Amino acid sequence: MGYRPSPILIEAGIKGLTATLRFHRFGSDHLRAAVRASPTGTAVFCCWHQSLLTMLGPHRSFRVAVLASLSKDGEIMTSYLRKIGFRVARGSSSRGGAGGVKGLIEALHEGWLVVLTVDGPRGPFKQVKEGALELGRRLGVPVIPVAARATRELTFKRSWDRFRVPVPLSHVALMYGEALWFRGGEVPDAERAADRLRLANAIHALEARASVLTGRPPN
Repeated sequence: MGYRPSPILIEAGIKGLTATLRFHRFGSDHLRAAVRASPTGTAVFCCWHQSLLTMLGPHRSFRVAVLASLSKDGEIMTSYLRKIGFRVARGSSSRGGAGGVKGLIEALHEGWLVVLTVDGPRGPFKQVKEGALELGRRLGVPVIPVAARATRELTFKRSWDRFRVPVPLSHVALMYGEALWFRGGEVPDAERAADRLRLANAIHALEARASVLTGRPPN
């Protein structure tokens, strides 16, 4: 049996790290405008999987719902996320997908913001999948691109997502982009592909700006 770290230990470690970071938010007006315009008063935040850890700290005060896989790793992450007050829908693109989507739809209707790593949980690296766009289409809610970079960070270059861990005492540029809206109903494949590219480009542009602000090379 493999070692399964305690959610309490995970929380203590991440909370301790986050407490040392200094977050600088850019584009918060985009977030406020999107929520005001949303039919449910909520939105779908979209970021790359490699930025997941950097994103957790500054959003702990939000009512956030996330998707976690049905794998053993997903079980560990679920325990931790629930411990810090996040709402978790279980499912993935390969296992239990319908249940996960249903849980996120319910969360959006009930006033929770949804955060999705749009290239997760296993990649391909920085390629947007359909999930976030489908939520936007079904409910008519805004999709908000988000990116973050730290002035000092470790990058696990051998992991599929090149996962980033901010170094203690770093400054973090947290970028919210303008809301994207996607047409509902029957959408042809070509338009779906264009929508995925549009979202990817929006996240890339925010990340490029965050990289400049923090003096980090793009990667």
